[in-house]
Amino acid sequence: MQNGLSSAATTLDNYVLPATAHQALTQTRDHLRLLAQLTEPQDENAPDQLSISAEALAYCFDRLADDLERIADAASPSTD
Repeated sequence: MQNGLSSAATTLDNYVLPATAHQALTQTRDHLRLLAQLTEPQDENAPDQLSISAEALAYCFDRLADDLERIADAASPSTD
C-alpha cells in the first residue's frame, strides 16, 4: 500500500466534470495557492504572525469547502 491506496486490483472509475465545475475547480486551486502565499512567514523575527486574520482565514476555508462540495456534486460517473 502506497499513499493510502491498495495495490491489489484497483478499478478506476471515470467521472465527467462539467465546464463550469472545472472552472470552479481551477479557481479553487488558485485560491489555495493564494492562501499558501498569505500564510508564509513575512518576518524572520515573527514567523507565526500572519498577514491575514484568523477570521478571514476561516471564512476562506469555509468558502473553499463549499466550493469543493458543489464541484464534487456536479461530477457524474462516465458511461464509457
